[in-house]
Amino acid sequence: MKKNSEKPDGTLEKIIGDPALRREWIKFQLRIHGSSLADLAKELGTSRQAVRDVFNQPYPKMQKAIAAKIGMRPEAIWPERYQKAA
Repeated sequence: MKKNSEKPDGTLEKIIGDPALRREWIKFQLRIHGSSLADLAKELGTSRQAVRDVFNQPYPKMQKAIAAKIGMRPEAIWPERYQKAA
């Protein structure tokens, strides 16, 4: 039996690895944390499209804002955007 502190079975990694699943997962996480992409746009004083741009291209400010809302690090949500240089 796994303890709660053990690493998950890879499900999150699969979600993060698939852009379409990641997008829906982020929207779901925002909802369960009492927010949404539209709410985030209002809080940041920007358009909804500006917030949605994070799904198509690196956007560090928005990545950090989304990660903060759902209690994660942006590196965990967009690992490919934060890979260390060799």
